[in-house]
Amino acid sequence: MESTPRAVNLNVGSDAHDLIEALIESVDDAIYLVDPDGRVQFLNPAALRILGYDLPEELIGKISHETIHYQHRDGSPFPAEECPMLRPRSTGETVREELDWFTRRDGRMVPVAYSSAPLATDQGRGAVVVFRDVSDRLASEEIKRREAAERARAQELEASRTRILTAMDAERRRLGRDLHDGAQQRLLHALLLLQDGKHSSDDPAEREAARATAIREVRGAIEDLRELAAGIHPAILTNRGLSAAVESITARVPLPVDLAIADERFPEAVEVAAYFVVTEALANVIKHAGGATHARVEVVASPGTMRLTVADDGPGGAHAVPGHGLGGLADRVSALGGSFEVESPVGEGTRVVVDLPLAA
Repeated sequence: MESTPRAVNLNVGSDAHDLIEALIESVDDAIYLVDPDGRVQFLNPAALRILGYDLPEELIGKISHETIHYQHRDGSPFPAEECPMLRPRSTGETVREELDWFTRRDGRMVPVAYSSAPLATDQGRGAVVVFRDVSDRLASEEIKRREAAERARAQELEASRTRILTAMDAERRRLGRDLHDGAQQRLLHALLLLQDGKHSSDDPAEREAARATAIREVRGAIEDLRELAAGIHPAILTNRGLSAAVESITARVPLPVDLAIADERFPEAVEVAAYFVVTEALANVIKHAGGATHARVEVVASPGTMRLTVADDGPGGAHAVPGHGLGGLADRVSALGGSFEVESPVGEGTRVVVDLPLAA
């Protein structure tokens, strides 16, 4: 049986009582009082407003926990014996919570910060609860979290671009060395042979031998240049697209590779990035995934995004080192606004998963 709401005896004179009541009515913080049974005995306009009620009579006399605090944020039950807001009535302690959730009259939940303090009454120990709506605080914190995430992403993007520029500079130097040590030396050798042949004896056999050697050197230089060019940007990727280019890669891999790539074109930067991810990932399978019996390359296009997955059944344990190997490719992907993940638990194979925005 519900008890009749009882007035709280604050042991003050009538003038002081009126003053206190006026102050409580006017403050922005929400306040309500509960008796020793946990029933609401008083609440101010701020409490009504936050909880979505119109009149005090709609709450006075009701058990506060079962009315506004009976469920967690996820909708699961909140047992009264677990509620910290009720402890002051039994233990005499004061409880403060920076974030909790009350249920409004319309069923929606409102985030609140509250303090619950014991209050001596003629009937025993009740409690006074002071709370406020912290929706604005949570929204501000969420904005700050997003801004921090954006700053971190911008910093990582800048770092990625720096690593890419450094890698490009190193690659230019490498190409210069490769040209000097390979094709250039072959061409110089061929030039010397031709010059020597021009001034050599009249022996046709010697001249023909020098000519044949020069031809071989020129052909070798051409092959060197083709290999260099293939390492920069394969012609098949430009002319026929990602599917054909990946197929040409897997044809040289010494283990079965399943392909699931739609025969469609993507933006050039996306195709180039995806091509080099596949090249590096399959190279890692060959070099490091001893025991791998097969691999799979899959490309799935959805509105605005292309997802590339390269997986193998090797021993796992792979990881991306910034600026090197897969880490260098992560920088390339990041510079395009994409994401790069390596999933490689030991003993369970490796999956490289790349998401690239097609707007790139």
